[in-house]
Amino acid sequence: MAGRGWQVRSEWIDRSIGIVSPEESLGLGLGPGTEVHRFTRIRYANDVPMALETAIVPAFALMRSRPVEGSLYAAMEATGHRPERALQRLRAINFDAEQAAKLNVSTGDAGLLIERRGFLANGTTVELTHSYYRGDAYDFVAELQG
Repeated sequence: MAGRGWQVRSEWIDRSIGIVSPEESLGLGLGPGTEVHRFTRIRYANDVPMALETAIVPAFALMRSRPVEGSLYAAMEATGHRPERALQRLRAINFDAEQAAKLNVSTGDAGLLIERRGFLANGTTVELTHSYYRGDAYDFVAELQG
């Protein structure tokens, strides 16, 4: 969006520490009882909510004494745990009432879900992110070469 000349910003909804849930445990490869950081924010362009993003990061990958204020990846890099590669899955979804309210769209509107798992060079998973993008604001272009 910044590349399109739009003013971009993020608004934090949640920055918390808790115990990994069963779903998060499977996604991150963590055992029950492991501490994780949870981050939820809304990303804006020209003050229009464009995406709702939740990231779960194992506690070891961030400094407990320094809260994440800006870039999550910069905070992870400060501890030597910035992902070096990632797997992403994109799929169409319809927004539920809670997601729609946060993105200022109607319940049932089309959106795009991007699920991402980030990995360290040694294969350790250090990020599990779900990003919900407004379907009326994004398109993707990919160049394929054979």
